[in-house]
Amino acid sequence: MAPMDRGRTHRIRLDLAYDGTDFAGWQRQPDRHTVQGRIEAALARLYRGPVALVAAGRTDAGVHAEGQVAHYDAALPIPPDGVARALNRGLPPSIRIRAAAVARPDFHARYDAISRTYRYHLVPGPPPSPLVSRFAWATGRDLDRGAFESEAAALPGTHDFSAFSVASDDEPSRSPIRTVTGARVFRSDAALVFEITAQSFLRYMVRRIAGTLEAVARGQLPAGCTARMLREPGLPGPRFRAPATGLRLHAVGYPEDLGE
Repeated sequence: MAPMDRGRTHRIRLDLAYDGTDFAGWQRQPDRHTVQGRIEAALARLYRGPVALVAAGRTDAGVHAEGQVAHYDAALPIPPDGVARALNRGLPPSIRIRAAAVARPDFHARYDAISRTYRYHLVPGPPPSPLVSRFAWATGRDLDRGAFESEAAALPGTHDFSAFSVASDDEPSRSPIRTVTGARVFRSDAALVFEITAQSFLRYMVRRIAGTLEAVARGQLPAGCTARMLREPGLPGPRFRAPATGLRLHAVGYPEDLGE
């Protein structure tokens, strides 16, 4: 890594994780407690002036992240390891900077991302320990894992996901077409984990898919309805949205991370 030159603007990449339970989402909002707001405040103290932070994805209220990526520009030549230590001292325990590094000058945390992977955690059966419900959806019901997996198998490919999204206020004309490159279901301790990967997602898309899969797995919706909603997104019918508590931004992929 080249030395940081005084007077030159550097682009810094942050890899971070956070417990989103007590935040009104990632994005800075007036008079609201947000992840971006807290980190930018810590950066302003460190650099003695305003610093704008750009993230790979703007998670909603209550949604967690274990692999969020963000960037900012700064002229003050603070070594990256010093940035991470200083920020973690000034941030609440619910936000941790996992790594900081000097990025290439044109690196963009949002637009350069080639993949985003989300994981949704469900704990079926009787209500578990209250400690679990902070990071997973405690459904209180038994779920048919085979049905869950069968529904998830319909997701990979390029589809119109209108039936699984809500138009964003700032992007009302955004195309509902998305390409899902991977979807799987696996066990992690007591949790059933639904993982989905795409370059980008629509608003509430993952939570609506997870809610639909859960409804099929407990018998409230018929088998095959996920594929039908993808084929005929305009059909009327029930719309399920899983709680924010179970959702995590697991990882963001960039060409340089893959050696491309």
